[in-house]
Amino acid sequence: MAALSRRSFVTGGVAAGALGLLGLAGCASPAPTKAADGQDAGKADEPKVASSSQGSTTQATASDKPWEVAPDPIAEADIAQTVESDVVIVGLGASGTYAATSAIENGLSVTVLERNETFNANGGSHFVFNSKPQLELDKAIDPVVAVKDFLNISSYRVDGSAVWAWANRSGEAADWFADVVEPYGLHPVLQHSDDVVIERIYPGTIIFIGGENEPTSAIDQDPYNGDLGLGFVPEIDLLAALLQHIQSKGADVRFKHTSQQLVREGDGRVSAVIATDGDGAYTKFVAKKGVVVATGSYSQDAAMLDYFCPIVSHNPVGDQVAQFNMGDGSGIKQSLWVGGSMQHNGDHPPMMFWGSTNCIKNVMVNSEGVRFIDENAGQSNFAAAQFNQTGGTMVALWNAEYASQLPAISYRADDTSWAATPEELLAKWEGLVEQGIFMKADSLDEIASAYDLPADALKKTVEDYNGYCAAGEDLEFHKDPATLHELTGPFFATKYDVPASLACMGGLHVNARSQVLTADDEPIEGLYAIGLAAGDFYANQYSTRFAGNSLGRCMTFGYLVGRQLAGLE
Repeated sequence: MAALSRRSFVTGGVAAGALGLLGLAGCASPAPTKAADGQDAGKADEPKVASSSQGSTTQATASDKPWEVAPDPIAEADIAQTVESDVVIVGLGASGTYAATSAIENGLSVTVLERNETFNANGGSHFVFNSKPQLELDKAIDPVVAVKDFLNISSYRVDGSAVWAWANRSGEAADWFADVVEPYGLHPVLQHSDDVVIERIYPGTIIFIGGENEPTSAIDQDPYNGDLGLGFVPEIDLLAALLQHIQSKGADVRFKHTSQQLVREGDGRVSAVIATDGDGAYTKFVAKKGVVVATGSYSQDAAMLDYFCPIVSHNPVGDQVAQFNMGDGSGIKQSLWVGGSMQHNGDHPPMMFWGSTNCIKNVMVNSEGVRFIDENAGQSNFAAAQFNQTGGTMVALWNAEYASQLPAISYRADDTSWAATPEELLAKWEGLVEQGIFMKADSLDEIASAYDLPADALKKTVEDYNGYCAAGEDLEFHKDPATLHELTGPFFATKYDVPASLACMGGLHVNARSQVLTADDEPIEGLYAIGLAAGDFYANQYSTRFAGNSLGRCMTFGYLVGRQLAGLE
């Protein structure tokens, strides 16, 4: 088969915009008005239905949890047509695409509803356990050590069975998807890892390359290039290949179709999704096997964000946190309105590491001009520490010699030629100076003035740091002596604003089989949630020690839910 071209179906993924980090969405914003005034709302003994709309949340002003209050059901008389299939998947982001692929490959008929004009892609790194690319490089992970580390990070306030399902089945899932996309010219490769005990990055992160978005320059992928752009979004190529594949297998993919409500038969199974097309006409999509909610996070619902993500909303600079994920919680709300519940742990961590991803980490100071962390800290820990500083900002300082002092890191573990050279790093930094993102200065006073830092405090910080470099011991934060590099002028510097949140990592109460549960832990027959719509997997923080674990989880449970619906699990 010829290599995939994104032009062969719809023109690209939504991820191409807004830094490639749009939400995974398949549900409603404002609900259509045709089922409102003067319409029959249905009798008490009719199936339970609920509309997913921002309009409906404004109706619930008397509730302190407006997202839980269901609007009036859509009348059966307003439904223009009915479509039947084995599985209905709401949302064509990563998790929805993976579930659709698994279901159709296992013999099920599949309908996918996506409210946008094409699929939604973000990032591309998938953390999985012991897939073929890892084993071929002798980079096997001990699941017992890694899973216990993951659970310790979350203080065990998660569903350990689900975490173990990810650990036990993710390598199998990744290898299976690799076989599916191989005819489209894609294949997985292992990314960089680090075996430092405290700040370990486990060697389980894979990306799929070989498509139109494969990088052509090592410098654009270097973790020390200082550029907070994404570089490339390989998930676009992967989801594009899978979309082409499932459509060739007969999947009924409905773009510009917005789920408005789920249909539940009394207190029994969820049997259908009612959605509107681009013209506002209602169609009931009956699911003989199950409905899979894959609609992403609630990051754009201000009330839900304030309630469920206090780490952000209760911080003095929480209102400055950019929310990159465009999910409005609509799929989550629809599930709540038919009897589902939110995860028991009500403190959902943000996926917060943006800003610390490609930052320069020689000397980092806060708004008081003093260091606040061992600069070798992992990305998620670094972002958490930054967010805890007054003003939530930090300033990096380094010099030209740092380009030669940095470790050469290839974004591909199987090909070290993808490591940037010192010359490439310097050229990149100079280019960012020209763009006004970095600055160059002969003195620390210039940097203090540019970034509103106390000059005396900044100069003392650098003097103390250089003393630690000379002594070979960091007496403040005990940074690895091998990474202590004297800081003398001329200097580079840049300021990192309040870190962004890529998504809120909490959602519906689900079990390890992705079944949506009631508040009494009872599965709702026929209703599943995966990806960012599903909860019970994260607490305290999203840890980059398992870089790409969100997409790895999407891939694993998308694969498993398709098999479950086919009766193979």
